[in-house]
Amino acid sequence: MTTVRYVCVSDLHLGAPDSTLTQLNAAGEFDAAHPSPTLLHFASSLRRTLRHMAQAAKAQGLAPTPPTLVLLGDILDLGISPMGQVARVFTQFVEALFPPGQEPVLAPTMLLVPGNHDHHLWRMAQDTLFVEALRQGQIHDDLIDHSEYRDRPPGSEIPCDMLTAILRRHLPDEPQARVHIAYPNLCLLTPDRQRGVVLHHGHYIDPTYRLMSTINGLMSGQTMSDLSAETLEQENGAWVDFLWSDLGSAGDTGREAFSLYQVMNNAGASHAYADQFRERLLDRVASQLGFSGSMPLYQGITLRQLVGALIELTLTRNAQGQRNNFLDVLPPDDLKNLSAFIGGPALYDLQQALRPHAAAHPALPDFDLSFVYGHTHKPFQQELVIEGLNQPVAVYNTGGWVLDQPTMTFTQGASAVFISDELDVAALRLFNDPVASQMAPVRAEGLQNFRDRHNPLLGALQAAVAATAADWAAFSDCARDKLEALAAAALNARSMAHPYQKGARP
Repeated sequence: MTTVRYVCVSDLHLGAPDSTLTQLNAAGEFDAAHPSPTLLHFASSLRRTLRHMAQAAKAQGLAPTPPTLVLLGDILDLGISPMGQVARVFTQFVEALFPPGQEPVLAPTMLLVPGNHDHHLWRMAQDTLFVEALRQGQIHDDLIDHSEYRDRPPGSEIPCDMLTAILRRHLPDEPQARVHIAYPNLCLLTPDRQRGVVLHHGHYIDPTYRLMSTINGLMSGQTMSDLSAETLEQENGAWVDFLWSDLGSAGDTGREAFSLYQVMNNAGASHAYADQFRERLLDRVASQLGFSGSMPLYQGITLRQLVGALIELTLTRNAQGQRNNFLDVLPPDDLKNLSAFIGGPALYDLQQALRPHAAAHPALPDFDLSFVYGHTHKPFQQELVIEGLNQPVAVYNTGGWVLDQPTMTFTQGASAVFISDELDVAALRLFNDPVASQMAPVRAEGLQNFRDRHNPLLGALQAAVAATAADWAAFSDCARDKLEALAAAALNARSMAHPYQKGARP
């Protein structure tokens, strides 16, 4: 028997109009007074499942404690929705998970690993820490660029003030009610340092969000295997902010930029955006450095042509690849990028975590590693062979809770990933887009190979899901209805339209 230590969810996109967890009224506007039925059924079913697992563990003589909720990025959709709207939906999320008068089944302390849509929360934490140091008479050289959560003693964690404030409003008598940030990666290790789980939202696996590193690599020859997650954040953090980390609070501009992702799902729109970005970048170069876009560089090639080619090789080409891959859970280019991130930044972080215990842990090639991420909105579990490791890495994707396109596809959906005290991992497949109004039932899944037989967490989760099948069936009905309503609204009212998609140019 085993006990659950962490429950991981990602890509809730709370506050976004196309999230299944954001309630809209009949006019398609945000409804602050009523939480989404999908949210309420998910929280209720999750609580019952965790309660069943805790009772089963107690029956086996164990003493389980409530697991920690890991918010694996894009929990808030600051790229689309104003801050107040996002905060209200997160409040609904907290109220659903911790209903008054019931014994909590989740720990009051949460962990946040920000993604591209809520990267602004990391920026807020950086600024807060810098100002706090000033108040203590210290001037740091710069903002912190990463959080080594695994090495921080109690009391020195990096706080997420916004989410902590919301959590404490609902749990005023709970002194441990707080949200800590681990970024860009969260690294978990067993006491014997023989197993570990690395968690990352997934945006730096996506070439769109590491554009600056790609440009640097074209000039220096560096590849992903040469970079740490810390370096990726140093080079690309400002670029993530520029794209859409908090566009939701940008007034009309933010509302028009409903989603860059949706822009890049349209061939004409993505090229129009790339053209505008090229000109904006050239304007910045001209104003700061005095270089004109028509300035010749080499054999008649101008600066404008070079910049345009770099954007085409990175942002636009990747967007076109994503558009063609809705029917493939892990297309070849995505597999290549994923493998490169695990073999580079993820292993680098793992080595840093193991370094203080070098004499006690096995050689890195024999390490048992799992990797958890989201971002793609396409949940899956599988093993990957990674250079430098003798055994395959178990990879779990948590999917997403939004409608990416009105023509729904079976590859899109959401999972919650459970992690035990022994760092066994199992996925709770919550839903995939309905096909002909049919949705597969909620189910516990492993790697679907011989390793599942030696995973006690998977068996415990399967038993708990079976015991709460009626609750999860009600959740599935709500999720199906919400997805179909969002799809109908997108098709009939063109609620996903964007000025670029209509041929407009800013």
